[in-house]
Amino acid sequence: MRLSSFKKFVHSLGEEELREELLRVYTKLDEVKRFYKMDMGSEKDRERIFAKAKSEIAKKYMTKSYRKPRRPRIQKVNKILSETRKSTILDYEMIDIYLFTSETALDFMDEYQFYSDVLVNNICGTFEKAVKLIKENLMEDDFKDRVEGIREKSNIVREVRNRIREIF
Repeated sequence: MRLSSFKKFVHSLGEEELREELLRVYTKLDEVKRFYKMDMGSEKDRERIFAKAKSEIAKKYMTKSYRKPRRPRIQKVNKILSETRKSTILDYEMIDIYLFTSETALDFMDEYQFYSDVLVNNICGTFEKAVKLIKENLMEDDFKDRVEGIREKSNIVREVRNRIREIF
């Protein structure tokens, strides 16, 4: 169904029918529930959801062995980021998640002396998304310290440092 057809359908409904339709969509689709939970929920609810996302991301970078570290689960991290982005209402929350992902990946790279192109692309990609949102929302002052921290941490690998400096 096209957007224009959907708009015609919505305009054809009365106020009571619209309420019934919205309630039906809310009960059927988890994405709608998640959206309204984020939109109408309290600040604590949103903080809890983002804290859970951060802990899930951090778990994907954990490993038990320093001698032979497990590869970070980048695809799963990207899936978590994608799901979080779908339910996010406020951009500053997503900026925080993107910067957290870059910081965590850099810490993993430094602590375990682990290098891979996929990890470098993940760090630079999430950092670039964060910087883009920061610039769109004019929040440079709010995230300046964290961005500078990532720039400092990126000195551990020349390629990462150069790409981070190109981005910001």
